[in-house]
Amino acid sequence: MSVAVGLDVGATKIAAARVDTATGEIQASRRIPTAPARGAGVVLADCRRLAAELGDGLPAGLAVCELVDPAGRVRSAETIDWRGADLLAEFAAVEADVRAGALAEARFGAGREHPDFLYVTVGSGISHCLMSHGVPRIGVRGAAIGTGAPLVERWSSGLALARRTGHASAQDALADPEAEDVAEDAAQRLGVALAALVNALDPGAVIVGGGLGLDDGYRARVERALRADVYDPEARALPVLPAALGADAPAIGAALAAVVRE
Repeated sequence: MSVAVGLDVGATKIAAARVDTATGEIQASRRIPTAPARGAGVVLADCRRLAAELGDGLPAGLAVCELVDPAGRVRSAETIDWRGADLLAEFAAVEADVRAGALAEARFGAGREHPDFLYVTVGSGISHCLMSHGVPRIGVRGAAIGTGAPLVERWSSGLALARRTGHASAQDALADPEAEDVAEDAAQRLGVALAALVNALDPGAVIVGGGLGLDDGYRARVERALRADVYDPEARALPVLPAALGADAPAIGAALAAVVRE
């Protein structure tokens, strides 16, 4: 049995898991607030501690909601400024959270039946990854994750939906009948952006994850807009599926990446 630790470092939480990388089974997990305002060094210390608690001596992978180049260097600071930090001196792999999630879905989730698919995560932000026969498309600089960014994030992400409706969260906005028009507009804009990716990349399926992407009602609205804007009639019927691993996908994928790159 091959076991590794995966850490998913997001804007609000660090989710860590000890994973059987042969089956995708989570053997143990921890979840703590990220609180990035405390500073990059403090958050990194939390990641070290969680990795040690779950598997001292096991390979550990880090999934972050930032741009990560093909060499595993963090290139942006939207949430935590780890630019210039030698994270690979402490972790076996560093990966963008969307690529880690896509890797997990390809191996153990909704992508098992689809060797070529587009994985999209819709949460606080929005990003995507094209998977082809188990390999994520990274791009020359690691930036092949921007789903019409930044405009689509400003209109269609969870943070945008909450801001546009004056609610504390996207879930509150979706539950408010008076916010229906805003939710429909947000889904329409995202669907059009995803249709452009389908038109350009011709994937076999679209797999949607993230907190907002896993909301059945919102995803259904996005899917209607997507299908209406796809050019190829055959592609218009492609499967649009919820991520089978849900919120666990990035941590599982980080553990997989740690084993692959160790």
